[in-house]
Order: sequence, then C-alpha cells, then structure tokens
Amino acid sequence: MDIRKINTLNRIKEGFIAVLDSKKLSEVTTNDIVNSAEISKKTFYNYYQNKHELLHDIEDELLNKLRQALITDRETLKNDNHLPDADEIKNLAGVAFNQTLSFCNENKHFLVNLLSSNGDMQLYQMIVELANDEFDARVPYLFGDIDISKADVKSPLPFAFIKTLYINTIVNLLMLWGAAPDSLSINEIKSIAGLVQTKSPVELIEIYKSYSE
Repeated sequence: MDIRKINTLNRIKEGFIAVLDSKKLSEVTTNDIVNSAEISKKTFYNYYQNKHELLHDIEDELLNKLRQALITDRETLKNDNHLPDADEIKNLAGVAFNQTLSFCNENKHFLVNLLSSNGDMQLYQMIVELANDEFDARVPYLFGDIDISKADVKSPLPFAFIKTLYINTIVNLLMLWGAAPDSLSINEIKSIAGLVQTKSPVELIEIYKSYSE
C-alpha cells in the first residue's frame, strides 16, 4: 500500500479516536472526524462511506492484531513437556501474555476510548468472545484434557462458570490497566496477571495486607 494512503488512513483513524476523548460515539459526526484528522470531507469519503464503516475497520484491525498476539503467546506454552502447577502458571504469565500486553500498550488510546462510555461496548463483547476461544485453546497446555461433559455432572461448580470467572478476571484486569497505563509497568501487570490466575480473592487480599503493614 502506498505510504501516503497509509498515512492518510492513520490520520483518519487517530482523528476519529481522538474525538471520543470528549464525545459519545452516537454523537460523532463526519465533520468532527475530518476536523480532528485535519483532512477534507472528500478525502474521508475516498476511504469510508460513514463513521460506522470506519469504526468497523478499526475494530476489525484491533481484533486481528489481538488474536495474533494471543496465538503468538500461546506458542510459548507448547515448549513445556509437562502440565504446570499453580506456581508455574503464575510465573508463565511473564511469557504467556507478553505479546498481548505489548499490543494493549501500543494501542492503549484506541482501546481505552473504544471501551469507554463514549465508545462502542460491543467491542468488549467481541474481545470476550475472542478470549473464550483462546481459553479453550490454552486449556490442554495449562490443565490437560478436561472432559467437560463428565466433570459438569459430578462437580458442584460448572466448567462454564469457572471459565467465565477466569476470562472476565483477565479481560477486566487489562481494561483497568488500559485506563491508567502509566500506573503500572508491563512487568508489574504480568506479575498481577499471574497472581489473579492462581490466587483466590481472599489470598490476594492477604498478599496486599502483607505489603501494607
């Protein structure tokens, strides 16, 4: 693709996201976008019919990049020839979320604004769906083969419930970090990701208390 076209598309996308700093998606107009991007309406319409087509293009690109980051991180789990215990899973967060966290850091303005009250909360649902698929793909490397149909019959805690808790914890952790990315380094958030995967809320409170005494 021509470098000038790439630069123009980036300006349009960044201009659109910048508008969401102060305006709800439903209220954003084409004029808002072109003024923010410092382009003409003609230039905008050379690439997009409306803001919805632009939004779809941005979200599709973000989801594809996130999917690839998750796949790359998952590959690191295949290097172990045994199932990790809880402490190993905690430590694996350093590599199992490496590319994913880099993606979040590099695209924080886009993600924060699109996932804010001004943005498109459907993106959150799409991220959760992607995380569900990724969780299913990682289960054999982290927990071995699980026969869900048999386990659900015997267990007082349905697997779907465990899965939802696990995924929402990780996704919400990343959203909290994205809202205040300067509050924690990538290494610190990796450490927290490891802890929330392997510790109960009660244990996390005890860890916090031990450092605050």
